[in-house]
Amino acid sequence: MSIKDKPEARYGLWQAYQRRCAVCLEELFNYSDLEIDHIISEKTFKDHQKTTDVIKKFNLPTTFDFNHLENLRPAHRKCNNEKRDTELPDEIVARLLRRAQKKLKDVRKHIRKFEEEAQYALSIEAIRKQLAEGKITAEEYTDRINNYVADFGVDEKSHTFDKKYLEYRNRTVMLEGILPALGESRGSCLFTFNSFYIRGTTINLGHKDILSELYPGNNTPIDFEMRRYVVAKLDENNYMVQLGNSRFNLSDEELGNLCAVIDKFIVEYIEAIRLTEEILDCREFIPNHYHPDEYHLIKVSMDVWRKILKFSREYDYGKGDSDWHIFDATGNNILKIYMKKANEDHNEGFKCIIHSFIEDHYSWTPSDKVWLLWNKSGLSKKYGPRDYWTVSNAYAWLTKKLLPRVMQEDNAAQTKGFFKKIQLNHIDVTDYYSDGEVRYFNLNYIINASQLITLVNELQLFYSKNEYVCMNKSELIKLYKGILKSINSCKKPQYHYICSKLGIDQTESKEDIRSFINHKIEHYTHLSGNSEGLVKIYSHQIDDLFRVLYANLQDMEFELDIREIKDYLVLMDWFIQDFNTTRLVECYK
Repeated sequence: MSIKDKPEARYGLWQAYQRRCAVCLEELFNYSDLEIDHIISEKTFKDHQKTTDVIKKFNLPTTFDFNHLENLRPAHRKCNNEKRDTELPDEIVARLLRRAQKKLKDVRKHIRKFEEEAQYALSIEAIRKQLAEGKITAEEYTDRINNYVADFGVDEKSHTFDKKYLEYRNRTVMLEGILPALGESRGSCLFTFNSFYIRGTTINLGHKDILSELYPGNNTPIDFEMRRYVVAKLDENNYMVQLGNSRFNLSDEELGNLCAVIDKFIVEYIEAIRLTEEILDCREFIPNHYHPDEYHLIKVSMDVWRKILKFSREYDYGKGDSDWHIFDATGNNILKIYMKKANEDHNEGFKCIIHSFIEDHYSWTPSDKVWLLWNKSGLSKKYGPRDYWTVSNAYAWLTKKLLPRVMQEDNAAQTKGFFKKIQLNHIDVTDYYSDGEVRYFNLNYIINASQLITLVNELQLFYSKNEYVCMNKSELIKLYKGILKSINSCKKPQYHYICSKLGIDQTESKEDIRSFINHKIEHYTHLSGNSEGLVKIYSHQIDDLFRVLYANLQDMEFELDIREIKDYLVLMDWFIQDFNTTRLVECYK
């Protein structure tokens, strides 16, 4: 049988061309009206000389099969009859051959589908017979009828070179994820389930849902009840789960499979965000709520912002060649830094684009303050001092170079006589701007007691807002050891305050407090539980511990040396990383 007469080939061509006639391009609704047309007519390839000429003319391989898919297309019966053996112009033939070649992949895909469905239909009766004879269960029968794979297996892999697309399989669930990347800060994920009652169900979650619903409680035991998507425990072996707008039940085993793939994906997702932040050097800056690719640099008054824009217009790069003629003054309410010539410090081109943002536009108490936002240039693929500035580069230039220069010139213009010679280092630029809230602590920059005390205070405030904390008991023991260390070193402990926060009877004896803390350390050391050594405790307990540590460190502020500061940082390391990660999630969700 010729290939054009085979049902699977006819079906494949019909589907690949979107059920349209390739001659008149009209819809080909009626499958019975389908005929298969030869692009190069049958009459041509029946003549050996003409065949040789055509192969040469269209640069076809000598093995070209005129009766195969690359020379066939679907057509109405009427259109095919009208065309018959008509020779088409060479340029049209060449275009149709190229199109047919591009369609080959789709044609073969639909041929395979046709063959699979045909085979499936043939096996239906055999499956029904097995069910009637009691050889298979009703669930197995349903699986076979619907062609479901009852077990996805266990696997994880990346399908792209940059590992932006990930796939995790764990028996009853498959998760396909797109990770955030430079230029596309929002990822997504797709769940496919094979649990019996939701077989084939797919649920898509966007960036916000991933961080809001999947991150909280990740890598915690299910019985700690800290995972937001686990709504309720129905009985010993069944749970109610909600992902996006879909709510359904899963068995204990099925929920375990789901949690496993989510935990792996969340680790990769957070790491992908961190990688982007590392490239842009923006870990200490808050992304804009509406445009997460833009970052809050500093907050200034409207008056200061106007002076900066005025300065940029005066020093447009087209008006001179000084070191300050680096602005592109085109546009409105935007600061564009442009280097028209490369030098030892910079390459030619745009260095940074900064624009203003009014944070509280609809507030009951309007402010005259504006945020200056770092804007990622779509033209740049390289970031750094020589190329397009990172967020940190832009911040340093704004606060250490531009603002002092702008305020120096402004003050000089308003001052007369002797005082006009104001020096740059006489201007305290911190009076003219404010930074954003703390969202990241870099341990390498904490080198004095004041910075350590600020860190402890921020951690105390952070844990005062949470409900529960899941952590390894060894990390909690370290925090107790840090408090014990501070009690031993503190000359004048605030006994009443310390006892109230630790929940012990009032005492003015260090020994009593040390005994209580050592008892706590002993308790958690020998606490039995899950194999990972994880504990779930009230967040206010961590809050109170940091309050005690804060009070003790304040008393010791002028006695702490760099070695002791590093010791405390080591003991608090887990809590600092928890703060940094949670603040990262809060910023980007």
